[in-house]
Amino acid sequence: MIKQVLSDDIIKQYLPILTACPLFNTLGIPELTSYLHNAKVIIKNYKKNDFIAISGDPMEGIGVILEGSAILTRENVLGQRVIMANLEASSIFGEALLFSKHPLWPATIKALKPTKIMFIPLETFIETLPDCHQCQTKILSNLLEDLSEKALLLTKKVHYLTLKGMREKIYAYLTDIYTMQHSEKLVLPHNREQMAEALNVSRTALSRELGRLRDEGIIEINGRHVTLLDPQQIVEFGFNN
Repeated sequence: MIKQVLSDDIIKQYLPILTACPLFNTLGIPELTSYLHNAKVIIKNYKKNDFIAISGDPMEGIGVILEGSAILTRENVLGQRVIMANLEASSIFGEALLFSKHPLWPATIKALKPTKIMFIPLETFIETLPDCHQCQTKILSNLLEDLSEKALLLTKKVHYLTLKGMREKIYAYLTDIYTMQHSEKLVLPHNREQMAEALNVSRTALSRELGRLRDEGIIEINGRHVTLLDPQQIVEFGFNN
């Protein structure tokens, strides 16, 4: 795929998305604009349900979602699909592979709707760009911070997988969201099917247990909106397991 320097029109169109991207969040607009005027990147468009990457394919660089959304999944030896990440506009992916000796996608990434992605190749990070030395340093610092945050998220994923009981998994999931959103009224990042995949359980069993929690007066649930009626019980359970 041809690498290109972004035109002024494209930079102007996507500047709000890029300023919200974790890779660029400490750059001022003049710095970011200067970087985009010098960095050679790859722009790709995908239709709904297109595969952006398939496990084992070579990677072309860090991906930044400019439009649309995607989902990153892996399959276990039993063929069960597990959601590793939901990717929305301004999200980045592939950063853990950037400096790998064998940069092959370890997971599958699929577009959930028409999606546009900017891929930033390795040379953009290691080669000095004109008038961009300071902003390249900031970008590398942001990259390291993002990797640290995602390592923590991976630890949570592993935690879900190690829990055996359905209620334990749900409580751990709700506790993590409660901690992030600081509210008893939660907006879940997943729909029911995606939540089941994230917790590595069947959707039917998950729905049944959520119904029990609702009937016991522990939660109220309406689609992705969940109210914790007894957050202390949920959080304390998480700390004791």
